[in-house]
Amino acid sequence: MTTICLVRHGQTNWNKNFLIQGRENIPLNETGINQAEITGNILKEIDPNWDIIISSPLIRAIHTAEIIKNILNIKTDIIIDNQVIERQFGKAEGLTISDEVYARINTDNFEGLETCKDLQNRSMNAILNIVKKYQNKKILIITHSHFIKGLLTQVDDNFTWTTTLKNASINYVYLNDNFEITEYKINITK
Repeated sequence: MTTICLVRHGQTNWNKNFLIQGRENIPLNETGINQAEITGNILKEIDPNWDIIISSPLIRAIHTAEIIKNILNIKTDIIIDNQVIERQFGKAEGLTISDEVYARINTDNFEGLETCKDLQNRSMNAILNIVKKYQNKKILIITHSHFIKGLLTQVDDNFTWTTTLKNASINYVYLNDNFEITEYKINITK
């Protein structure tokens, strides 16, 4: 069995203002830094030992990963992996999140938008590539809301693109030796 913990990055000012970030390289705000520290301390208490730590190349994910790595005293370097970057939202980046905008995203109706299907394929392939490389390891991945949703919408029909994943949330995915996701848990807190 391979255990993956997908942590969404901490809050940014764009999150605070309900703006779609996509691949805009927005830093954590003070709340986001505090959230990353809280998440690191929760993991230290409930699940402190990790073999590998991977991060999206975006600064909000890297900063979250650095904070958690230091709290958990992980000795290996953070691996930057472009496969786990946030969704490309195209012309939706910078827009205020609303029901109308989400409806257009869910129907792939923005120029330059990474389609739902493409994101699902990318997220599953990324996880499978990582698991094959680090099979039977405990892998901590700092990533983004839509990357996680791209994965979990394939595993559970009740999990949707509008399911809430909190900033700095702890989300577990378990894969068996056949590289199948057998279980997941989201938004874990103490």
